[in-house]
Amino acid sequence: MRKLALIVRHEFRMAAANKAFVILTVLGPFLILAVTVLPTFVANNPAAMSAGRPVAISSAVPGAAEALAAAYEGMGVEVSVTDDPRAAKAAVLDGSSAGYVVVEAGWPDAGRALFYSKTGVDATMYASTRAILGAFARELRIGAAGIDPALVRGILADAPFEVLKIGPEGNEESKTQDDFMEALFVSLSFVMVLYMTVLLYGQMIGASVVREKTSKTVEVMLSSVTSRELMFGKIFGLGLAGLLQYGVWISVALALVKLVGPAFDLAVPASISPENLGWLLVFFLLAFFLYSSAYAALGAASEDEHHLGQLAWPLLLFLIVPLVMVSSFIMSPDSALATALSIFPMTAPLVMLIRVLVSDPPAWQLALSVGAVFASVVGMALLASKIFRTGILMTGKRAKLGEILRWVAVR
Repeated sequence: MRKLALIVRHEFRMAAANKAFVILTVLGPFLILAVTVLPTFVANNPAAMSAGRPVAISSAVPGAAEALAAAYEGMGVEVSVTDDPRAAKAAVLDGSSAGYVVVEAGWPDAGRALFYSKTGVDATMYASTRAILGAFARELRIGAAGIDPALVRGILADAPFEVLKIGPEGNEESKTQDDFMEALFVSLSFVMVLYMTVLLYGQMIGASVVREKTSKTVEVMLSSVTSRELMFGKIFGLGLAGLLQYGVWISVALALVKLVGPAFDLAVPASISPENLGWLLVFFLLAFFLYSSAYAALGAASEDEHHLGQLAWPLLLFLIVPLVMVSSFIMSPDSALATALSIFPMTAPLVMLIRVLVSDPPAWQLALSVGAVFASVVGMALLASKIFRTGILMTGKRAKLGEILRWVAVR
């Protein structure tokens, strides 16, 4: 036990004393938010896309410029009306203007409506412009047909419709499209944190085993400790480092929820709650020990790091599948596929975490998921220790699957 503790302490220091570890611990949550939330926020916010730059408007159709200006200003986008197309296009080219809208005479039946852009790919801006002009064109055509536009607006007005979420105690809560986006942002952020840390620590353990194996360092180490002590020492040492990292992140999140949010009147998503942060920690620990044991075994069976990457791609696949299906699981958290993957041990930590964030999965499913992953951790650790014991001393050739299975069968 003393030798195991020494290995754990050594591996913990090697991981936690690294500058990259400190930087990632401090900046990790902000980087994840920047990758997941910021692009979607910017893409769906015309004011953010314009970055404070005005949109120039030139219209030969009465009322079109006013309609565009009113709609743009309502979205927080500045507007400038111009009669100098050359200057307006030059402003677009030099970046001082977010775009230039031209409505030609005779529009919408004969003339054209044009949006001049520097890149041609600012879809949010020209999609908003198209919607504004489309609504104005309908108003013009309705008026030209001799029909009262106000009457048509009343007929075509949307009927009241509301989405209500039923709580476990029969309480009702109104939901909107913004709630879906909030759930998507939070779920994607949590899953990205879990995915990146589990993959990073797993690869660190696998690469560490391969380096010590190829450099013959492991032969010296095994003269003092057993292969099982060496393997579990590495896993527990990096596990402590991961626990420290998550402790910092969760503390920051709790401070945001309990202190910063109320102090500055910030609307913190309801999904970022102490309970959900606790589930994040639970599923990290389960996923960490499951994948770290697997990576340790694969590292011992690998000839070099390139071989390790080839052997480990199925593990990567199990982590990627839940990541690319986040939106599907959010919209249908109780579907057969989501339920099955939330119980299957290799995908359960990520998928069940999503289900916990957006719904209230039955207690028996939650218990079954945690129990299945925990049992798999024990089984994977036992299999990994057998593979590690034999493979760590084998060099000079690549072990095949049949040979690895024979190592498992050895008592």
